[in-house]
Amino acid sequence: MTDCLPISLRQDLVAMFLSLVVGSMIGLERQARDKAAGLRTMVFICLGATLFTLLSQRIAPADPVRIAAQVVTGIGFLGAGVILRHGSRIVGVTTASVIWLTAALGMGIGAGYHALVLVVAVVAVGVLWGFRWITRAIDAVHEERAYHVGMRDRFDADAIGALLRNARLKCHSRVYGCSEGVVTCTLYVVGPAAAHARFVEAVLARPEIETFSY
Repeated sequence: MTDCLPISLRQDLVAMFLSLVVGSMIGLERQARDKAAGLRTMVFICLGATLFTLLSQRIAPADPVRIAAQVVTGIGFLGAGVILRHGSRIVGVTTASVIWLTAALGMGIGAGYHALVLVVAVVAVGVLWGFRWITRAIDAVHEERAYHVGMRDRFDADAIGALLRNARLKCHSRVYGCSEGVVTCTLYVVGPAAAHARFVEAVLARPEIETFSY
């Protein structure tokens, strides 16, 4: 059956199938971690990048880079849309970089670099799964939080500073505000997870603190 197909069509079908496999490899990890850009998204990105690359070689053989460049630009906008600020933390950077890499892998498949793409895809999946434990270990000793503390009429910075020192936390910046007679301070604090737990417990025990969140 396949012998009846033109060689170019067979090559294109192989490329699209490989793109489906590579997109699924990366998408499964994202799906398993409940990320917004999951299995279907990564498969579509990889398939789309592969198809655009194949079409660029057919439509504009004299300048195939033009369409590929537009793919890179479009993926940049897509990746930027998943990066969000959550308190003091920036979330979605890893997802954005995975989207960017998946598009690059799809373009590589379309350009015929199948072996290279497979090697990079395996490495990428290994990094996504394996480095998760490393980042958790680092976060356990170097976690950053933004604490929002409010006191009536006057903010006792010395008392809060003492609580931070007792918990062995480091505050690298503070932002003050005032609303309806409550003076608030946002503390950007870094330290081990256990130290954060001690600080939260100490703050909740202080009756003069009107509001507290993180």
